[in-house]
Amino acid sequence: MGIGKKQKTEVTVEPEEKKFQSNFEDLKYDVDSGMAGKNRGIPMGFDRLNHYIGLRKKMYFLVGGLTGSGKTSFIDDAFVLNPVGWIKSNLNLKDQKIHIIYRSMERSRNYKLGKWVARKIFLDTGRIIPLGKLLGWTGKLSDEDYGLFLSYKDYIDELSSLVHIIDGTDNPIGIAKQLREHALANGTVEKVDKYHSKYTPNDPSIVTIVIIDHIGLLKPTKEYPTKKARIDKMSDELRHVRDFYGYTPIVVSQFNREIGNINRLRNGDVEPQLEDFKDSSQTQDDADVVLALFDPMRYKVEDPSGYDLSRLKDEYGAKYYRSLRVCKNSYGEDDIRIGLGFLGHVGIFKELPKRREMTEEDYDKVVDKSFFIDKNDEHGSDY
Repeated sequence: MGIGKKQKTEVTVEPEEKKFQSNFEDLKYDVDSGMAGKNRGIPMGFDRLNHYIGLRKKMYFLVGGLTGSGKTSFIDDAFVLNPVGWIKSNLNLKDQKIHIIYRSMERSRNYKLGKWVARKIFLDTGRIIPLGKLLGWTGKLSDEDYGLFLSYKDYIDELSSLVHIIDGTDNPIGIAKQLREHALANGTVEKVDKYHSKYTPNDPSIVTIVIIDHIGLLKPTKEYPTKKARIDKMSDELRHVRDFYGYTPIVVSQFNREIGNINRLRNGDVEPQLEDFKDSSQTQDDADVVLALFDPMRYKVEDPSGYDLSRLKDEYGAKYYRSLRVCKNSYGEDDIRIGLGFLGHVGIFKELPKRREMTEEDYDKVVDKSFFIDKNDEHGSDY
């Protein structure tokens, strides 16, 4: 650089210890944290989706779909395994950590861990060992496959250090109590003024994710005997832990059967809407981001994004495609559709190239499953 030319310098702002002084100072702390790079979201393993939404504190996600659409597998990919894998690969980032409280009310802990091992084995080796085979439902494992399974002890131990799976059903009061106890064990509450209190976590770098799978399975109580009342109460409690403790709730919900209404089928209007979420509208109102998974092949309709569905199923009828729609996004664009390859055998989702960029080779690789373990594809995850 020549003499006399001013050299640009990057300004790094380090936020001071957070102490509530005024509304502006409180806002300034968050802005300064952003200047210091401390508000970056954790990648979810889906590049185009990450462009519109991010996994960070104080965000409430609602994910819906019909039975068999792959909701739980998508939740596991986007909000557990891909983020944990990214954290494990970036241990030098001291200000980004993750802790996941997973309320698995539909599947037992061992079923979930078994599915995650099967997924990891496929990503590492290309070998498909479905959960049924792993657990002996469809025959005994070979000695070779059993030895392969044993080699993943460290993987499960690492996951278990960050992901706390609680299986079995519970009611909204019990879940809220456990979340409050967790927050108070990991932070402090102080009085700000006559009307306000403030929560300060012991480690502000941790993004605490709370997964409810699925919310329709909440147990009744005397105060909340109906399903709608239970869902409304649970959503209200999750909104509170988002706003007060800074937690990130992820709620799984079923769709109602209206999508299969004969009139909608005739009109080809079967793509999910906010109104298709089952039992209550409270979750849609409370959520910051609402995502919907849709299998157009189930209803024999064209894909909303224009992918050639005939090329995304094999000769045996297995389907390798789901459409993901951003139905609501409080802090960005909505009505976004993203095509996802789906390998249901081991529960893996992976973003497809944009429809106009899909080649014949891409279609072939999805069906022969090599697409899901292509290490040269930046959209993948190996965790």
